[in-house]
Amino acid sequence: MKTGDFNAAAALAAMKSGGRGGPPPPPLEQAAFDAAGSAVMAALPRGADAVLDAVVTAWGRADRLFDTIRTTPAFALGVAPAACKKGCGWCCHQPIGAAAIEVLTMARALADRPQAALVADWKPGAPCAFLKDGACSVYDIRPLKCRSLWHLDVRHCMAKYANLPVMAAKGVSAAFQLEPKMIYEGALKGLALPLIKEGHDCPGLEMMPALKAVLGDPTAPARWLAGEAIFPDTARLDWFPRPLRPSSL
Repeated sequence: MKTGDFNAAAALAAMKSGGRGGPPPPPLEQAAFDAAGSAVMAALPRGADAVLDAVVTAWGRADRLFDTIRTTPAFALGVAPAACKKGCGWCCHQPIGAAAIEVLTMARALADRPQAALVADWKPGAPCAFLKDGACSVYDIRPLKCRSLWHLDVRHCMAKYANLPVMAAKGVSAAFQLEPKMIYEGALKGLALPLIKEGHDCPGLEMMPALKAVLGDPTAPARWLAGEAIFPDTARLDWFPRPLRPSSL
């Protein structure tokens, strides 16, 4: 399964194979997958709050892995610099994706932050509610998909926002830094796929409508872990399959 192939068929094939019968994932992706997956699986017997804590741990582990890579001479000298910077925000004008377990972790953190009020005011088609003055106002709890975006040409992001074709003939590059994409998407798979194997439905979700459905409800994580459908089907993204077996909780 190539990095970025977030669809139910590819994820289901990977789960059934158990990682056998095909080429191994890139080492960076595998390291991030293992770091995230081990945190979640160790927390699962301790309940919903522990699982959300494990998501924060997984975010931190993925960040530290990328920080280690990006400070090496090989990365600094061999990788083109990304165009991403404060004041850009083109990716924030498009639908944001997050794993269900990330949405619940964000909702818990937002309970004590003023940015929670921004979610209620968000309307479909609007930019991410957390975009403020060209920057993310909840940067420390942003989902892994947001962390993985390091494009080399801001015009590519502009074209995607405007729903225009990215034309190589126009000199617009669709290239991105591969290392953060491998790390953060590996961590995303590490969060979701082990949970799905254990019978917990952990789909990719459009972040803003999913947050609106659970924000302010402290019972939502436990109800989700118990198998209750707490997110609207309209927010579901075709990243991961439904559980292979129902949860025993």
